[in-house]
Amino acid sequence: MKFMKRFTPMFWLISLSAALLVFGCEKSTTDPGDDTSLSATQDAAESMASDLAEDNGGITDQIADVMEIATTTGLDASSKTDGTQQVSKTYDPATGIWTLTLERERGSTVGAAYAYIRRVYQYQFRNAQGQPQQYYITGADTAASISFDIVEGVGRHRNFRISQELTSLSGSFLATGTNTDWITLNGNYQRSAVDTLTTRQAVRTLDHSIALTLTDVRGPRGLRGSRGNISEMISGTISGTYTATATFTSGSGYRERNITRTFLIDLSNGTASMEVDGKTYVSDLESGELVENN
Repeated sequence: MKFMKRFTPMFWLISLSAALLVFGCEKSTTDPGDDTSLSATQDAAESMASDLAEDNGGITDQIADVMEIATTTGLDASSKTDGTQQVSKTYDPATGIWTLTLERERGSTVGAAYAYIRRVYQYQFRNAQGQPQQYYITGADTAASISFDIVEGVGRHRNFRISQELTSLSGSFLATGTNTDWITLNGNYQRSAVDTLTTRQAVRTLDHSIALTLTDVRGPRGLRGSRGNISEMISGTISGTYTATATFTSGSGYRERNITRTFLIDLSNGTASMEVDGKTYVSDLESGELVENN
């Protein structure tokens, strides 16, 4: 008994040290796929936010272009886009369709934020009876609606956390109320791109596609050219599906490699509130950066 009493403190000290060592080893050898500091859903939300943003040439940028087409001057090289812009367009009298090609750049090629955007649009002005007319105002008729198709898109952009190379873009919208101060947009939008997300934990790519449905998205006519920032003025609902293949090029993270998420987005007050997989993420519609998640 004396022997046991004499060595009991040493016994417990050795036991505690061994337990801590085992615990530390278990933590260091845990499968990195279980790293909860990274989330497939949050990465999807970051990627979606980038696809929405005006500065990045996302759908908000295209919405702004529709709003500006509904003016007497239309979308041209002098339009205010916070960067440089070139525009060319041709009219086909047989179909009543305009084809417009634009190139714009925002930011600096050597700066933290930069975007190169090239788009080809086709659109048609229609009078109150739904018949095509050549110009927004033709004779006594002001176009009451505009059909607007995104035929082609090329581009790349980056900010502090994400860089993207666009691989395909298409869309088809109907803008109504174009003879009033407020325009309503309904339609569909598809976009595919490769995103690279960089954080302290890891660098990963998301080869993704997003399909969006716009429902009663409203904004002021001609806003970008005359009154300021379209991203702060639009409202409405966007729903859709996001799919991606995730590849970690450094570090490790979540186990999920094939990501599929459905979502519902509310646009208001310059933000997109995204309901994704039971969580809410809020992004800035101008910059495309997440500002809140719950």
